[in-house]
Amino acid sequence: MDSTSRNEARQVIAEIRNRQQELSERGDNQAVQHENLETKVDDLTKAHRVLTERQFTEPTPHGGTSKLNEYVSKSETGGPVHWGPHEATTRLPECMGGHTVRSTEHGLLSDPNPADDWHADLIRLASKRNLARMAQRMSRAGGGRADTPMLDLDLYKHLMRCPAGELKVAMQRSFQDASGSGSEWIPDEFLPSVYQEFETPRRLRALFPEVQVTGNTVLIPRLTVGARPYVKGAISTDDPRKYTSSTPTTADTTISMSGLAVRVIADDAALEDSAVAASTILRREIVAALEDGFEDAMINGDSNASHQDSISSWNSRGRWGASGLGGDADHRRLFLGFRAKAADTSATTALSGTMSVANFATMMGVLAERSVGNLVGIVSPEAMVADFLSLTQVLTVDAYGSGATVATGELGQLLGVPLVMSRFMTADLASTGLYTGSGSTTGCLLVDVDAYARYTKRGATVEVDKDITSGAVNMVATIREVLASPDPSATKNVSFGINL
Repeated sequence: MDSTSRNEARQVIAEIRNRQQELSERGDNQAVQHENLETKVDDLTKAHRVLTERQFTEPTPHGGTSKLNEYVSKSETGGPVHWGPHEATTRLPECMGGHTVRSTEHGLLSDPNPADDWHADLIRLASKRNLARMAQRMSRAGGGRADTPMLDLDLYKHLMRCPAGELKVAMQRSFQDASGSGSEWIPDEFLPSVYQEFETPRRLRALFPEVQVTGNTVLIPRLTVGARPYVKGAISTDDPRKYTSSTPTTADTTISMSGLAVRVIADDAALEDSAVAASTILRREIVAALEDGFEDAMINGDSNASHQDSISSWNSRGRWGASGLGGDADHRRLFLGFRAKAADTSATTALSGTMSVANFATMMGVLAERSVGNLVGIVSPEAMVADFLSLTQVLTVDAYGSGATVATGELGQLLGVPLVMSRFMTADLASTGLYTGSGSTTGCLLVDVDAYARYTKRGATVEVDKDITSGAVNMVATIREVLASPDPSATKNVSFGINL
C-alpha cells in the first residue's frame, strides 16, 4: 500500500473522530448517536477497505491524463474515442526496419490497467450500466430497447469530470452529435466483470491460531489445579516430619469436529454461454460464503439445544436471505460463539447506551486476571463511529501508524486493546444484547485470543459434479473446522458489553 492511500485512510478516520469528539464535548448525546451515522459508517468502511488492501485493491496510476488522451484517435479533425478494443497501425522508425505493424489495442472501457481513479470509476459505472441494460433486454420477449436513464445520468456526469483535455473534448463532440437519448455514445459492450457492493472485510477468523487435527473427536488434557507449596519445617528430631505433599488436578476438554457446506446448482448451458466467467465467480462466491458463515458463527453462534437468539427471523445485514433461517442446519448452530459464551458465564456488562473508558475498563475487569491477557475488541461499524471514535483515549491508525498488532484491519486501540470491526456484530439487538426481532442497539466483545483456537480437520474444498441426465452442475464447498476453547465451560474468557 502506498503512502497516499495510508494517509487518505488516516485522514478519513481522523475527521470522523474529530467530529464525534466535538459533539461529545458539547454534550449533544443525541447528535452523537444519530447525526449522519450512516454516512460516517460508509466513510469508515471505505477507510477500512484501504487498510485491508490485500483483499480490496485500489487502482494505481499508470500514466494519468497522458494515457487517457491516447484513447482518442489521432486525426486532423479530432477523431472519435476508442471505447473498446481497436486495431492500431504503427510505423516503426527506419533504424528498426521501417515496418508498418498492425496490432489490437485496448479501448477506454476495456483496458485492464486503469490510468487513474477516474478511469477505474468510469469502467465500473459503464459495466454496471451495461449489465442493467443487458438484463432488461433478456427480461423482454424478443429483446427490445433498454432504458437506464439514472445510470446514464451518473455515467454522463462522471464523463464530464474527465481530467484529460483531449479526451474530454472528443467525448463532448460525440455527445453533441448523438441523435438519441445517449445510447449512441457508450457502446453496449458487456465487460467481463461483475460489480459487487462493498462489505466490511472479514478478518476475524485469521486472528485465532489454527490447530490441525486428524480425528473426529479431539481430547485436550488440561491442568486445572497445580501443585501447592507449603512451609518448609525445621528439623528438630531424629525422625523429622515429611514435607506436606499436594496432588495436581487434571481434566480434559472434548471437542467434536463439524463443519459447513455451501451448495449451488447451475445450468450447464448458462455456464457455457455466460458473458462473464460465471464458473470462476461462483467458485469464489461459495468459498466466501463459508468465510461469512464461520465469522457469523464466531460472534452469534450457539450450540446449546435452544439458541439464545431468534435466528429463525435473523437475516444479519441482509446476508442470508429470508428463507431457510433457524433450522437444524443453520450455520449459527455450528459451535458456541462469543456472545453466547459471555451470556453462559454471566460476563455481560450493561453500557446504558454509552461507551466510555470507565465502561471499557469494567468490561475488562469482568475477565479478572485475563483482563491483562491477549485481548481483542470486536465492534460493529456503527459502534466504531458513534461510540469509540469520540473517545480521546482511543488511539487510531492516524496516530500510531499502520503497524497493527493483530492483523490488517485493526482501526484503533483503547487501553492497549486492538479494535477490529466485523459486519456480523450487528446493530439490531435488543437492549438485553440478544436478537429478538426488535431493537436497534449494538455491542462490543472482548475476547482472550489465547483462550481459543480453530481446530481444523480439513480446509475449504470445492467440488464440481455434473448430472448428465439433467444438465445441472452442482458446485459444493465444504470445510471441517470449529472454533473452541480448552477452558472449562464456566471460565470467563469473553466479555460482552451490551446496549450501545
